[in-house]
Parts: sequence; structure tokens; C-alpha cells
Amino acid sequence: MSEQKRTNVHVAGSGRISGGIYDTVTVAGSGRIEGDVDANLIKTAGSCRIDGDVKTKELKTAGSCRVSGDVRAERMRTVGSCIVEGDVYADEINVAGTQVVECSVKAKGITSAGLLKVTNDVEAEKFLSRGGFEIGGLLSAEEIKIELGGGKVTEIGGTRIEVRRRGRAFWGWRREPRVHLYLERGRGSEGLLESIFEELGQIGEEVERAVSESLGHTFGWSRGSGYLEAETIEGDEIFLENTKARAVRGKKIQIGEGCEIESVEYSESLEIAPGAQVKEQKRV
Repeated sequence: MSEQKRTNVHVAGSGRISGGIYDTVTVAGSGRIEGDVDANLIKTAGSCRIDGDVKTKELKTAGSCRVSGDVRAERMRTVGSCIVEGDVYADEINVAGTQVVECSVKAKGITSAGLLKVTNDVEAEKFLSRGGFEIGGLLSAEEIKIELGGGKVTEIGGTRIEVRRRGRAFWGWRREPRVHLYLERGRGSEGLLESIFEELGQIGEEVERAVSESLGHTFGWSRGSGYLEAETIEGDEIFLENTKARAVRGKKIQIGEGCEIESVEYSESLEIAPGAQVKEQKRV
């Protein structure tokens, strides 16, 4: 049986789309998708609500988007605000605004320069953050690298965990020349939508600074002085700055400046920077 032929559907201004199987779904303005949608590409700019589950190769949202079900995508890219009321399953997630997931996230790679809020667990192979995040459950990844803009999580588990103060970049996060908000590069709703996403993943300094300042005003974080708050942190190699935690456990542990740790358990090595606070330490 041959695969159903996929068609394109476009909303400009205000309109509704029935759920179904499509090639490309484009919403520019105010749109609503009524029911589950399966598409190769979904692009939204403005305001969009999807009343159902989403299955797509790529979901690109700008402005405001809400999904009432789960999202399954190869790539998920968020500029602006996106709320998913269910779970998210993706190969690649990029956040340059605010991404809220009211259940759990499972992905291969997560890169965030904005705000990521997840009610339950986050599982990934790589988790890279330069913004702020709130995770209600477990953050689990092989590699976790955080340049702090403020963060709260119940538990962290990983092979290699690095938490550093903002401004101390350490993993080759690409900083591109300043970007003038893309608006001059496209005409009309479709051109604007394309221009918004053309450089996603190469966010300029102006956009990056605006995101950081917005997060700081919202959560009371001062630029350069964000903290990570966690109950427990466990990994093989751990480097921490500006971290408040009840327990840290690992093989090789470095407790850097600005840390307040109640208990540290290590099996190979432990280094504590002058001024860092560790109430108890134990070799196991």
C-alpha cells in the first residue's frame, strides 16, 4: 500500500486547519490545528495552538505556540514561547526563547540559550545550557555543560558534569557577529518566518543579551551571578561553580568558587577552591 500523498497547508492572518497528514504546515499570524498532525515540517510565527499530538521531522516555532498533546520530532527549534502539555521526544532540541514542557523530555541533544522549564524528567545524551532552566525531576545525560543563567533541578546524573559562572565559556559555543533581528531579510509573513529561522543555532550577541536580561528580570538573577540549586548531583567527573546542593557524589570532583555543598562523596580525587563551603567530605 503506497504512502498517502502529503500536501502543503498554509494559514496567513487567522484560520483553522484540520488535523491530518501533511508535507508542510505553515502558520503566520493566528492559527489553530484541530486534532493530531503528522507533517514533515511545521512552521509557526505569531500565535498557534495545536489540539492534539504532533509528529514531525522538524517543528519550528516563533511567537507563541501551545501543543495540547505530545511532540515527536527529529528537530525542535523554539524562538519565542512554546508550551507542550505532554511529553517531548526529539533527536535535537534548540531553545532561543522560552520552552515549557509540562511532562518529560527525552532527546539526543538539548541546546538552550533561553529558558527551559520541564515539570518532570529530562533525559539526553548531551545537555548544553547558557540560559536558565527549571527541571522538576531528574536531569540525566552523558555530558552536561552549564554556563549559569540560573537553574533549579531536583537531581542531576551524568558521566561528565560542568557548571560554570556566566561568561566563562568552555565548550566552543559559537558566538556569531551581531544580528539585527532578521527583520530586514524577508518580506511578508512567509519571508519573515524564513528569516527568523535562517540563523537559528547561530544566535547573535544582541539576541543572546536580550534573553539573559529578560530572564534576570523575571527570576531575580543578576547577570554573571546565577546559581544552580540541586538536591543531588552524581557523575564520574564533576566540576562545579556557584552551586548549592545537598549531596555531590562522583569519582573526580572539583568544588569551585561560590559553591555551598552539604556533603561530598568521592572515590578518586577531590579539590575544593578557597572560599567554597563543604560541610562534610568522605572518600568511599
